[in-house]
Amino acid sequence: MVVLSFCQITASAQSCLPNGIIFNTQAQIDSFQINYPGCTEIEGDVKISGDDITNLNGLTLLTSIGRNLVIEINDILPSMTGLDNVTSIGGFISIVDNDSLTSLTGLENITSIMGGDLHIGNNGALTSLTGLENVTTIGGVFGISNNNVLTSLTSLENMSSIGGDLWISFNDALTSLSGLENIESNSIEHLTISYNQNLSTCEVKSVCDYLSNQGLAYIKENAPGCNSQKEVEEACGLSIDDLDISTHLTIFPNPANQELNISIDNHIIGEVKIYTLTGQQMMQDKPSNGTIDISHLQPGMYIVDVTIENTRIRQKLLVQR
Repeated sequence: MVVLSFCQITASAQSCLPNGIIFNTQAQIDSFQINYPGCTEIEGDVKISGDDITNLNGLTLLTSIGRNLVIEINDILPSMTGLDNVTSIGGFISIVDNDSLTSLTGLENITSIMGGDLHIGNNGALTSLTGLENVTTIGGVFGISNNNVLTSLTSLENMSSIGGDLWISFNDALTSLSGLENIESNSIEHLTISYNQNLSTCEVKSVCDYLSNQGLAYIKENAPGCNSQKEVEEACGLSIDDLDISTHLTIFPNPANQELNISIDNHIIGEVKIYTLTGQQMMQDKPSNGTIDISHLQPGMYIVDVTIENTRIRQKLLVQR
């Protein structure tokens, strides 16, 4: 009898719900294992949104979600406990408008969100990002906004790359960006740090590296020390002379097709390297006349790294065919 029971349980384990599922009540969550016996992999989207949802314990058998995970408008849900066995998310994660959520405990087994964005916003009781300690990679935009009592990002210290913009906005209690220092600056497409009224410490390594590489940034309306791009550059110890040199560098055309021209007033161009946004070096050249051949590059966005005397300057380049 024991062997037969084991075989039956094993055989019933399966993927399910290719069109996804929406949970609006606690009763739906509690009855999930009864309604979908053996289902451990939901193929479609999962949306959890309901005024009376207090826990996610009925979802403890889930190991993966094939597409997107949306957790929103759950007024009395305190944590993500119940999703403890989920290791894979195929799409994006959106955690917004959850009034009683104090932590993200329950998401500890998720290591990457390769399919899309991570957005954490409008969670009025969220004080930390505990639960995201093991996330290393986000495939798209990473946004943290309007979490009024969020005081720390230190749970993110294992995050090493993102695939889009990084924006930190309207988090009134946040004082430091510590926790973001290990994100590879080349993986950030655009940086926004704005309207965090108590945020004064922004000079973490990832931000400093991004600014030193001449990345696009929108930094304003934070506390002194992080109230403008200039303040953050000074806190990072970036050379004002180096930054002045960069204003004279011209890379054209941009977008480019077959050739790229590089010029700078009163300085000698040393070496030019071109990288993908993930940091892979695609070419290296020492242009004698300021022109380099880029005809072998595939269409897409790149980073042009120019060495001028003792200074390295980086700018983005779009290759189009």
